[in-house]
Amino acid sequence: HFATKEDVMKRFFAMLCVSLSLGAVSSAGAASSEEKVDPIDKAATECLNSPAGQTTAGMVDCSHKAFLAYDKQLNAVYKKVLASVDPESAKQIRDAQRKWVAWREAQIKADNGPWRADRGSIASMDIEALNVDAVRARIKELQYYAQ
Repeated sequence: HFATKEDVMKRFFAMLCVSLSLGAVSSAGAASSEEKVDPIDKAATECLNSPAGQTTAGMVDCSHKAFLAYDKQLNAVYKKVLASVDPESAKQIRDAQRKWVAWREAQIKADNGPWRADRGSIASMDIEALNVDAVRARIKELQYYAQ
């Protein structure tokens, strides 16, 4: 039984919403009694709710925009962390970050391997959501060093 386009869209939207919600909940819980909404999560949700975000290609694009925004945030947090710790810690964090980037690049290569040929467009949507999760998780790890 093949999933319909509507089933695929619902699955992706649900997966991305859960992913974005978890990020927003953990960010809000760690922040203060005021409820804060992550601006990247908000933009991704607005994108997904737009007419363009209702297509498979649109969903992938919305998620990829969130990935790029989080990647930019990751770089800013990384620089802030390096500036806030002692030289030995900065060396260790730099080494860990380089290894994380190498892992991410290897993961992206694997994500685009031949196995995808028979997976259809659902694989692209799932992989984009997983990429968002990975970058957001790394941001949290780096933020821990700067506390």
